[in-house]
Amino acid sequence: MALPRGRAQKDSDLHLGIRFELNGDPTDPYEVRQVEIVDTDGETVLDTITDIEHEDDSGEYYATVSGTLLDAAGRYLDRWSYTWLDGEGEQTETQDFYVQETAVLEHYGGDLQAGAGHLKGFPALAAEAQDGITQADLDAAMDVADTMIESIFGGDYDLSGWRDAPPPLVSALWEMLAAAKAIEFRGLRLGLPGEGGDPAAAGLVRQARELTEKVLHGRPERLYLRDADGDLLRPRRNRAPTQPRTAEATSDWF
Repeated sequence: MALPRGRAQKDSDLHLGIRFELNGDPTDPYEVRQVEIVDTDGETVLDTITDIEHEDDSGEYYATVSGTLLDAAGRYLDRWSYTWLDGEGEQTETQDFYVQETAVLEHYGGDLQAGAGHLKGFPALAAEAQDGITQADLDAAMDVADTMIESIFGGDYDLSGWRDAPPPLVSALWEMLAAAKAIEFRGLRLGLPGEGGDPAAAGLVRQARELTEKVLHGRPERLYLRDADGDLLRPRRNRAPTQPRTAEATSDWF
């Protein structure tokens, strides 16, 4: 089984995806030609993948990377080559992923890292709380996101096993919520000005709400929840809900 982006580890196959949007709506480009996997040096192309998975009108494209290429821990790049409209020039979109020695998942998504993913541009972590954001703040943000995931899905789905192999959509939602909470902590800790909270955090929460609406209520279109193997997960019927690990399964953001 190929691991999702947030759980990349050495010598294991990896399932990478990209989502294209136009004016906030998922949109298929005219062509997504290939994805290049770039080594930890940021330059060497390890593989060029043209066998790309796609469902029409989803805006989402996926490719599987062989674990034989991921033989070192560190930051890799996935560079997607695409053309928006027939006759236009080709463009590229570059994302990154971090390969770990062993990806032991403690949360419903990959661990937050300052300067990566949704936290690009995040300040470097401080050793002491009085000097800025610490690893303890990131840990607290991830714990809050865990609780929120359990609150959102625990009444409709059986969450057993999700910690070991969370559904990819759940991991994506978790990463938005955890990052939003970390950004909120940054604003509170550093006393940043602004009304209504940090716009970056507000944007992540808006995306999280939209994703949740699509999964749970099919609005404005249905996104089906699938497990890490791609099998459809159906809501439970006439069963007691999964209890959250903590009593306060709420947030001032979501």
